[in-house]
Amino acid sequence: MTEVLFFKDMKLIEYINYEIKINDEALLVKPIRDLYDADKTKTKNNFYTECSIIFFMADPRSSYAYIVDEKERFDTIKKQEGLPEKYTISDKLQKAIDAYKELSKTVSSELLKDTYIAIDKVREFLRNVDLTLVDDKGKPVYTVNTITATIKQIPQLAKDIMEAEKQVNADILELGRKRGGNEGKALFEDGFKFS
Repeated sequence: MTEVLFFKDMKLIEYINYEIKINDEALLVKPIRDLYDADKTKTKNNFYTECSIIFFMADPRSSYAYIVDEKERFDTIKKQEGLPEKYTISDKLQKAIDAYKELSKTVSSELLKDTYIAIDKVREFLRNVDLTLVDDKGKPVYTVNTITATIKQIPQLAKDIMEAEKQVNADILELGRKRGGNEGKALFEDGFKFS
């Protein structure tokens, strides 16, 4: 008989009051455990730094999630979180980021990601629109009406993205409740040994 373990909630790594909190269940995820094992220091400061990066890069609740381009997101995280300019993501850390992304994926988080991409394209359009650009017949490619119509949609887009972010948080909590329910054994119910 195969036993299935479910995480009690999807908050494997949390950022609360400017501190990173790693829940015990996170160490059951092999790429995260590999980071823990690789940090031979007593304080595990490197591990905590890497978990911060995992959270900021991969968690849909991260305050950096709106940055669509991952290189730009990482550069912003480095600057805002005080990491050295030369800091890079190792292969081990990238595996942990990828695993965390998979574990925190929901339908609404994927839709939210797509929404961020669409909004980023609207932002890029507004930044780069050239009102002097004309087609081969000499007519303006973009009219002032096109621009003002786009700008009028911004408040609704902002409202919609806030609602989508709330839904993602609700879905992550609900997913955690479902996984922690009677659908399988609870974590550590029969004990656990790391190999």
